[in-house]
Amino acid sequence: MDEVEEQKELLVQLARKLARSSPDATLPLRLCVAYSELVGAEGGSISMDFSSTERVVLCATDDRCARSEDAQEVLREGPSLDAYRTGVAVTGLSAAEQAQRWPLLGETLEANFPATALHAFPITPDAHVVGAVLVYRTRDPRLTVSAEQAQFLANAVGIALLGELDSQSLTEETWYARDRVDQATGMVVAQLHVTPGDARAVLRAHAYAHETSLAQVSAWVLDRELTFTDSDSSDGRGA
Repeated sequence: MDEVEEQKELLVQLARKLARSSPDATLPLRLCVAYSELVGAEGGSISMDFSSTERVVLCATDDRCARSEDAQEVLREGPSLDAYRTGVAVTGLSAAEQAQRWPLLGETLEANFPATALHAFPITPDAHVVGAVLVYRTRDPRLTVSAEQAQFLANAVGIALLGELDSQSLTEETWYARDRVDQATGMVVAQLHVTPGDARAVLRAHAYAHETSLAQVSAWVLDRELTFTDSDSSDGRGA
């Protein structure tokens, strides 16, 4: 089978898996589940950039992927970020190679989800990277398709999403969580008189220190449980 026929067959398989998925789920999640199954992964997530300073994680199939994405957001290192920044797939790394490349993420994975092999593919439907697909395996780190096939499917997923994304296919929770982080960033800017980039770095540092998510730290800031003023917070989380 030549490359063109192979790609056609992959698209047919993707369409079949999508057709079998629950119609009640959002399009990003349905595509993510279909993609994960097709490449032989145990779970996955999709993140995209909407011309903003921060990417948005559209969906995650399970807690392992959701927490892996959140850890990358906090630590600012990991396969999804590398794939997005470089436009090059990150796949086939051993556990030791992952730990060497992303030491903080490797430490987090080992503590919470040992033996997790992560693979990330940039979403590049044209010349520009618009996001990344992250998938994982545990028992055997290898995917059941080639890196080229996984990359082709990631681009196909991107085309499908760019053509169909709207306010209905993106959950309110996705935008609400991102809006809360933006609001908390603004409050830290006002309290410390720093740039938004520095303020977000402060939030990430606190998320790492408290071993929690960026969304949770943002909630503390918005609820004024965590402040960056001279007064201490009521529960001891004050900076």
